[in-house]
Amino acid sequence: MLAAHRLLLTRMPTLYFHLRNLGRKVTGTRRRQRRLFAELVRRGDLVLDVGANIGEFTGAFRDLGARVVAVEPQPRLTAHLRTRFRTDPLVTVVATAVSDREGEATLYTTSADALATLEATRANGGATGAGAELEWKDTITVPLRTLDAIVAEHGVPALVKIDVEGHEPGVVKGLTAARPSVFFEVNQPGAATVIDTLAGRGYTDFYVREGEQPDWVSREPMTAARVAEYLAGSTGDHDCLALAPDATADRRPAPARAGS
Repeated sequence: MLAAHRLLLTRMPTLYFHLRNLGRKVTGTRRRQRRLFAELVRRGDLVLDVGANIGEFTGAFRDLGARVVAVEPQPRLTAHLRTRFRTDPLVTVVATAVSDREGEATLYTTSADALATLEATRANGGATGAGAELEWKDTITVPLRTLDAIVAEHGVPALVKIDVEGHEPGVVKGLTAARPSVFFEVNQPGAATVIDTLAGRGYTDFYVREGEQPDWVSREPMTAARVAEYLAGSTGDHDCLALAPDATADRRPAPARAGS
């Protein structure tokens, strides 16, 4: 399977992305993302999609009427995003990696599934999670920006989505100028650091998604300590939402109704 990924991506990238987009559509991934974020994102909101990849989340956020800044450092993926959203003036593609400092950095890449990371330990097999089993043998030099700099340029977002293959702690450390809702992929061992950083900035309500489900494991918010404990004891793929500390009642997951 990985050989097929590599062959398509390196020899026929247009076909690769077309088939991947089609597969996501057939399995209902974009529909599930819309349902998950419908209570958090409103028409006219700004959303930052950090680690936008092929634009799966960007498309879902646009379906909800949001303006999206799609942040992606890999050249072939930024080219794909610009082509995919070329007729949409409410999608801005920013070709950069994101961390807690500005400058340049080494991005470790694998052709299979177009994954990339700034984390050398992850590329060298020192982490678990999606993509950890792949060959991370290529590197490129990419620009590096902070979320604070991106916010200063594009505005304060309602939501930041982060999927950066283990560098989530660095991304969150660079977000100090605003307190939007933060949705991040759980990559160990850094998830606890992300949660601690956000808790230190006043975030109190956390939610967990398992796999690519269209709802949260529980619609009752977890504390930072509880969600860290839950994730440390769980297997499988998870995402975590840290709700904006100032979120109004209509911008948070509604409690499940009795009997539902």
